[in-house]
Amino acid sequence: MNKLAELFRGFADLINVKSIEAMGMKAFAATAIFLAAYWVSRMLQRRIDRRLRQDSHNDEATICAYKNIARSIVMVPGILIAVHVLGLNLSVFFTTGGLFAVALAFAMKNMAENYVSGMLLRLERTIKPGDVLETEGAMVRVKSIGLRSTIVRSKYEKDLVIPNSELVQERVTNYTYRDVLCRIMTMVGVAYSSDLMKVRKILEHTCDQLEWKSDQHDPEVLLVEFGSSSVNYKISVWIEDPWESGPAKSHLNEAIWWALQKADIVMAYPQLDVHFDEAYKI
Repeated sequence: MNKLAELFRGFADLINVKSIEAMGMKAFAATAIFLAAYWVSRMLQRRIDRRLRQDSHNDEATICAYKNIARSIVMVPGILIAVHVLGLNLSVFFTTGGLFAVALAFAMKNMAENYVSGMLLRLERTIKPGDVLETEGAMVRVKSIGLRSTIVRSKYEKDLVIPNSELVQERVTNYTYRDVLCRIMTMVGVAYSSDLMKVRKILEHTCDQLEWKSDQHDPEVLLVEFGSSSVNYKISVWIEDPWESGPAKSHLNEAIWWALQKADIVMAYPQLDVHFDEAYKI
């Protein structure tokens, strides 16, 4: 019995209690870091899944791709930090990996920007499939928002591929962000000899007779300036389909033209009157 006790005491002396405690603390800290990274990853994936599924245009492959990217961004650093806390020296790995990451970041800068921009567009929903946009002076309709680029359709029936970063970083007009109301505006000048009360009544009546105008906003007729050759009016009419603003403006101009012609009101054109003083007459 005494020999057994002595053997046990000798074995206990060989064990470093402090090192065991330190190892236990490291294991606990590493586990906590891993679980925290896993929790953050799961929460982020759920948020992405919930937001992207609100849009019926997002397919399952796109949603899974964004969820996998989010999981990798959170879990890879979490696992590396947990392993480092356990006592494994990853300094060389971090140094080499950091240099490689910097080089890779420069090489894939544009691609990374487009991926992140695509995620922002989907999460913020500032631009959605079906929206009518104006970018670089051209009106386009959004067909789909991909991982790297957005497909739009121009009025010339051409499909354009726009990098997502351009839609995030550049100034873009979204005609359907809050509602579908769109104002079309035209200018008309009448001769100074015209009866302005009559002109206003004709313009207002012409706008009211347009069948395609929106009932949500009344047309607007404003006398904006007394020009060098004409009295100029600005006419605004609202429609509920921004995509049809071009044809609508054409119809508005034609309606105004025929209404003023029928009323014998002269639409002025640029002209110059020259007056000679009596002293210079021959």
